[in-house]
Amino acid sequence: MKKKILIAMEGNRFSNSALRYGVEIAKQTESLLVGVFMRDLKYAGYAYPIIFDQPFVDTAVYSKFMKEEREKIDANIKIFKDKCDKAGVAHKVHLDEAAPIEGLIHESAYADLIIMDSKMNISSLLPDNPSSTLRDILVDAHCPIMIVPMSFQPINNIILSYDGSHSSAFAIRMFNYVFPEWSDYKTYLVSVNDGSGNHLKENTNIRELMSRHYSNVTYELMKGDVVKEIKKFMKYNNSNSIMVMGAYGRNAFSRLWRQSLANMIIKEAKVPVFISHR
Repeated sequence: MKKKILIAMEGNRFSNSALRYGVEIAKQTESLLVGVFMRDLKYAGYAYPIIFDQPFVDTAVYSKFMKEEREKIDANIKIFKDKCDKAGVAHKVHLDEAAPIEGLIHESAYADLIIMDSKMNISSLLPDNPSSTLRDILVDAHCPIMIVPMSFQPINNIILSYDGSHSSAFAIRMFNYVFPEWSDYKTYLVSVNDGSGNHLKENTNIRELMSRHYSNVTYELMKGDVVKEIKKFMKYNNSNSIMVMGAYGRNAFSRLWRQSLANMIIKEAKVPVFISHR
């Protein structure tokens, strides 16, 4: 299925792994890659509050920084275009210099997938604050997000994280919508019960859903701590795999355990994580 895929780039830091995953997917599906280059806004307010408590802008330093940053961004845009051209992949570039994260969220309403790499610091997502952060992308994006490790490996196996929630069921369905061409890959549905039970939540419903969308499924039921059990599972099943999970969400507890799980998978298992929410 042809897709529109956004590749999120942090301004002057080029992500080879994000582009490699994007290019490989685009080649399989004849998709459009959109390189979204986001300026580093931490210096956008390069000011010093020293004169009557009013901000004083060091225009010389600020101008020098902006010029250097723009030169790096322009160089990275050229790399993006050259690699897409070499791979024969349709592509375009988007550079939002005013409100980069808000722009990415807006554009996600018209895309099928956002790809970004793990260096975008997902460990800082939990604290709530009013500013635009990566947390906002994960909570507010209008399409699924794939967070990829820093090194590329082909995807041949699918691991579906299922906790019986509507969020996890939706992610399972959405993953198949975005990647119907992968429906016959080896697929594991992994579910962990934190109590004494050893049953699959919504057993009939989830098995009916799986049978309609995935043709090669193994059910893995475990008991114990979710992060610890999935960590043990991933130790032996992380080769050429992708993990699918529900959204971080706005609920603090839900966000906490999903963040812990995603962090573990990306940092230790080093496989892509596909996150989707309604």
